[in-house]
Parts: sequence; structure tokens; C-alpha cells
Amino acid sequence: MKALLLDGSFSPKASRVVTDYEKRTGKSYKGSEVFFGPELKMVDIPVPSPGPGEVLVNVKACGVCGSDVHLSQRDEEGYTAYPGHCRLPVVLGHEWSGEVAEVGSGVLDLKAGDAVCVEEMNWCGECTPCRAGLVNQCRNLDEIGVTNQGGFAEYVVCKAKYCWKIDAIGEAYGGDTAAMYELGAMVEPTSVAYNGMFISAEGFQPGGNVLVAGTGPIGLLSIALARASGAARVIAMEPSESRRQMAKQMGADFAFDPTAAGVSAVDVIMDYTHGDGVKMAVEAAAAGEHTYPIFEEVLAPSGKIVQAGMGAKRVPLGVLRVQWEMLHIHGTVGHSGRDIFPSVIRLMAAKKIDPRVMITSRFPLDRAMDAVKETEKLVDSKVMVTQY
Repeated sequence: MKALLLDGSFSPKASRVVTDYEKRTGKSYKGSEVFFGPELKMVDIPVPSPGPGEVLVNVKACGVCGSDVHLSQRDEEGYTAYPGHCRLPVVLGHEWSGEVAEVGSGVLDLKAGDAVCVEEMNWCGECTPCRAGLVNQCRNLDEIGVTNQGGFAEYVVCKAKYCWKIDAIGEAYGGDTAAMYELGAMVEPTSVAYNGMFISAEGFQPGGNVLVAGTGPIGLLSIALARASGAARVIAMEPSESRRQMAKQMGADFAFDPTAAGVSAVDVIMDYTHGDGVKMAVEAAAAGEHTYPIFEEVLAPSGKIVQAGMGAKRVPLGVLRVQWEMLHIHGTVGHSGRDIFPSVIRLMAAKKIDPRVMITSRFPLDRAMDAVKETEKLVDSKVMVTQY
């Protein structure tokens, strides 16, 4: 079968002390210090077979994520630009949906022909964080399209416990399979935003104002969720004009460029909210060195910061303001557990959110490499690779 492989070698930088975890698994939580020479290739690999508890899924749609781009980019020393958890070589693609083609022994609740979306976070269920319900913090984590074979391929084998049926979405859209599979592929990134806003940060009171910094896919989906959840005013900060327009399509009431000459982001936000400020600020720009000083000034008492963007730089923040105003910072990663995937599927099936407006380019599987390169231009809101 065809697959988009990101090749690369385990070759830690000279200054890097290899951890026991890295030696034992071949994976690293600091990929940019370990994996050398990332190179995208379209390859032919065998169709995998499902084992006990597993299913073989025929991929129908797979979104391109910014992490796919960062994984394939090189830093000045030739290492992957992705600073997070990964293992190379790997077939990319972790935002995907498809049709079950075959089930392994012991699978009871799925059958061939079922339409599903799949969690990227392959949590073990046995380590201490998993047993405590913190499955996104699994100590034995694998990730589809990051450490294990991903969705830019004709088929993927995965455990049935990571699959969720999306037939309710298909029914809501009158049997439109293209809509069902594209929305199914967007359950994963929507769930990332949902996890940050409503699980880690535990939401906001309806009627509160919400600020979203950065309107890439996670920022846009945060806007849609804020709108669907009763925010009074949803504000987007974004330098790109085209992305500001997309933010409005996704539900932002107001979008502005905080980098424009003569603009004080704090004044703009406080004026727009009539001095109330915001109850939640979602950092989806991975630019905390610029956004946190703004958040500090515009958050209402007991306001919340949701750290969703993967920024490596330290952020400036006055702890006295945090203390006096009882502000909260909520780290977030992943999308699994806590009824997150089913909740997002229900929202889509109820047509409370329809992220398909974000899809601005579509590519067939044999052009998946072009899809990644297109995403790298930072023009499209969401690029989708389709096989339906």
C-alpha cells in the first residue's frame, strides 16, 4: 500500500545525554535533539494485519497538522524541528477517520463496514497516570502518526479501544460520506481544543468573554467551541488577514492584528469588552513571550489561561498579578479520556460545530507530500488528504 513516510535516524546531538527511555524505546520526548535528517518519501509498505483486540481501518480522510510540518522540517543542524515526542522513521498522519475493513479476535463492538475516527494518543491503561485517569499523561504512550504508523496511508492497524463510531455524524448529514469522514478526521484536533478548554481548564461560565491568540487549526476550533458553549464575545488575535477572516467564519465576533503599528492589544480588548476583560484566554499561537503580557492585563479576576500552543520559549509573567487576581494557568496536551471524543462527535452530529469551513485544500493520497508542503506555507486553515 502507499504511505507517506518520514525517514530519519536516531542520532542524538553530541551534547545530548541519551535517556534510558530513549535507549529502551527508540522514542524521545525531545525529538529535535535526537532525530537527524528527516525526509519525506512516498513508499510502498505491506498492508498490516490486525491482531487480538485490533482493527484494520481503510483510511478515508486525514488532516495535515502543524506537527506534521515541524516533524518534516530541519533545524540548522539537520535535526527535525519538532521538539516533542516522536520516533523516526514513521508514517505521518494523526487526524484521521476511515472504514473498518477487518477486525481481530476479541473485538466485540466493531465490525467491518463501521465508520470510525481514532484517538492519536495510544495510552496503555496500566501506568500510574493512566490508572489515575490521566491518560494523556501516559508513561508508556504511543502516538499514531508520531511514533506508530499513521493515517497518510491506505490502511492503519490500531486497537479497537481507540476507535469511536461516527455514524451519527453521517446520519446528521443525510448519508453524505464525504462530510462524515472529513468531520470524523477533525474530531481529533477539535478534541485537543476541547480538552484544554473544558477538561484541563474546566470551562468558563456562559456569558463570559473568551480571547483566542493564534488562529491556526487549534485556535479556530477553540473559537468554534467557545461560540457553541455560550461565550458572550469571542475575540481573536491574529496577524494574518486571511486567518482573521476565517476566525470570523468560525464564530469570532471580533478579530484584530496585535502587531499592527500603533495598536495596543490590551486597549483594544478592554475597549471591546467595555472594561470587563476576558474569562478565558487560549494561547494557540505558541508565542507566549508575546501573548502572556497581554493576557496578564486583560484577564478578569479568576480568569484562565489555556496553554495549547507548543512554544519552547519561556514567558514573561508577573506572579503578583496572578496572585492578586487569582489567575489560573492550565497546561494541556492530547485529547483522550473524560468523554472527550464522544462529546465532540455529539456536537458535530447536532450541528453545533461544523469545522469543514476550515478545509481550504484537499489532496489525494498520492499527493500527500504536496499536502504537507502546502500546509507549510501557512496560507490554508486546514489541508485534508482524502481517499473517499
